[in-house]
Amino acid sequence: VALVSLTGLDTELNQFSKHTWLLALYLFYMSLCCTFFPAPTAWIVLLMASPMIGLSYFPAVNPYLNAVATIIVVAAVGALGTALANLNEYHVFTFLLRFGRAHRLRHTRLYKSAARWFEVSPFVLMTVVSFLPIPVDLIRWLAITHRYRRDHFFIASFVGRFLRYAILAATATCLRISWYGIVFIQLTLLTIILLRYLPRLTQRLKKNILTDTNETVPEQDTVSV
Repeated sequence: VALVSLTGLDTELNQFSKHTWLLALYLFYMSLCCTFFPAPTAWIVLLMASPMIGLSYFPAVNPYLNAVATIIVVAAVGALGTALANLNEYHVFTFLLRFGRAHRLRHTRLYKSAARWFEVSPFVLMTVVSFLPIPVDLIRWLAITHRYRRDHFFIASFVGRFLRYAILAATATCLRISWYGIVFIQLTLLTIILLRYLPRLTQRLKKNILTDTNETVPEQDTVSV
């Protein structure tokens, strides 16, 4: 779609082709971003909604209506791409569960306890997890291993990400954000994610250092009389 839209950039459909070209590439990028391809998404949502891209739908009618339309389109296309990525992850993870000892996970006491907790309100839980800026892969994997309905899985992912991306798009549109603001927000979100995993990484690093130290300590020489 993006390649076909390039042919219309020099015709009377210039504006329409520009929008289609950008949104198609935007959708393609977002559809790749999942656990198996952990690329950041906030920066491109902010960029698509910023004045630097210049997406406009009702510029001559009402500037506020134009801003609302930009926010809705950017959030909807981005949420669709992420929902597709999560659905791809659903299929890949289901495929991997068929091999090795992964299928035995469902028979553990911890999994059965987590599954009962998940069954209380799976759609709301999936929606909240999709909305949060912190990745909570465990909940999504729990839904996959629990064989949660794929249509509900897709819709929950879409709704949660639509709300998150709508906030980001509104920030970029209303504040007329520039590259400096986009980089700052993306780095802030990455810092939050790193702080989430930092204690675990630090503990693992200390464990590795202690292991290496114990292995490299030379044995004391014994003197035989």
